[in-house]
Amino acid sequence: MSLIGAGALTTILLKTREITVKTVVERLKRTLELALAVVVASVVLSGAGKQTQTAPNAEEQSTPLIRSVAGPDLFRAYCAPCHGVSAKGTGPAAPAFKAKVPDLTLLTKNNRGKFPAAHVREVIMGDKVVVAHGSREMPIWGPIFHQIESDVDRGNVRLENLVNYLESIQTITALNFPSGAELYSQHCAVCHGEDLKGTGPAPYPYRAPPDLTTLARRHGGRFPDAYVSNVLRNGVVMPAHGPAEMPIWGTDFTIGGLDETQVALRIRRLTNYIKSLQAK
Repeated sequence: MSLIGAGALTTILLKTREITVKTVVERLKRTLELALAVVVASVVLSGAGKQTQTAPNAEEQSTPLIRSVAGPDLFRAYCAPCHGVSAKGTGPAAPAFKAKVPDLTLLTKNNRGKFPAAHVREVIMGDKVVVAHGSREMPIWGPIFHQIESDVDRGNVRLENLVNYLESIQTITALNFPSGAELYSQHCAVCHGEDLKGTGPAPYPYRAPPDLTTLARRHGGRFPDAYVSNVLRNGVVMPAHGPAEMPIWGTDFTIGGLDETQVALRIRRLTNYIKSLQAK
């Protein structure tokens, strides 16, 4: 009885152990299959996610061409997102750049009073890399502007209109352009004197220049604006100066690198300054 009981017990234990091992193996197998399925699904979903993210970037790279060729419209469409509507470098995309987006209204001021049209064209067309944009983060607008419309390439028209618009919004104020008093002190006081009375330290053989405070008195009590502006711009042979000793400022200012608008502004300010100091 005891021997038979022991054998039966052993058989039961062996079968139980066999069942337990099979159960563990089956569970381990199912666990591995489930883990493998999860990994495969993750890879598939990850690939799908990358494809989903890539498609918009490809679309973003294809910038549409607007119908208008007007400078202000081109600026708002292509430049304002980074440079801002005011062109001062405060557009909604500006914070994403590696360096501060430049204020485009200060191009003339930062170029010694002359708008750098050639440089601006090169930057727009992609011939120049701007430091503020790092490694050419600024779009190259040349290929976009030169897209063909009805067998017509208006790329050069767009480029010139945009450059002209940028030139038109330059900040030229009394704060960054010489005043009439500054121009007079720099160019005229050496002969006419700081008091405009012709008492400057001009050396021999220069003749004593006229008293500029009596111009209105010598012209019937009315200041001769046109006459003074013409003398400043074109010069004149006057007895007091002998053979045209007075500089021709219209030419001299141009040689100094100023364009016609800036020359006219200097002459107008200088004329107004002389007018403001006429003797009563």
